[in-house]
Amino acid sequence: MLNLLYALSLLVPLPFWALMILFPRQRLAQQAMESYLGVLILGGMYVLTLFGALLSSIGRLSIDFGSAEGLAAIFGDPAMALVVWLHMVALDLAAGYWIYTDGLRRNKSTRLILVLTLFAAPLGLFIYFLSRLLERAAEAAALQAEQSSLIAQ
Repeated sequence: MLNLLYALSLLVPLPFWALMILFPRQRLAQQAMESYLGVLILGGMYVLTLFGALLSSIGRLSIDFGSAEGLAAIFGDPAMALVVWLHMVALDLAAGYWIYTDGLRRNKSTRLILVLTLFAAPLGLFIYFLSRLLERAAEAAALQAEQSSLIAQ
């Protein structure tokens, strides 16, 4: 069962990533993203796997997030490792949804950053947020220069 859930965790998000990256302006992509279906499916898989893993680990697995060794012990249990994997895959897709919709709203291409986010979501988000900050700084500087030139006239 765990292998099936793992395979689904790889297959479920792929159509959504493909739509966001390959066909970002198509109506089908926009409808798919507005439905949140991918994140809902992955979130449901996460909840079911989490409860199953917690129930099956009662009395045999110590849940310890207080140390790296405790975390490694959690990862040593296949069901708990799958829970963590589903957590990451669902949040990665949610981050992709946000970048995609923010890019559409701002009429900016997000293809390259989405590819990066697909493979390394925290790095993709970091670069996207950094680019947004730099973009805002450039807009503020341009506005300041425009206002200065108007005052000078």
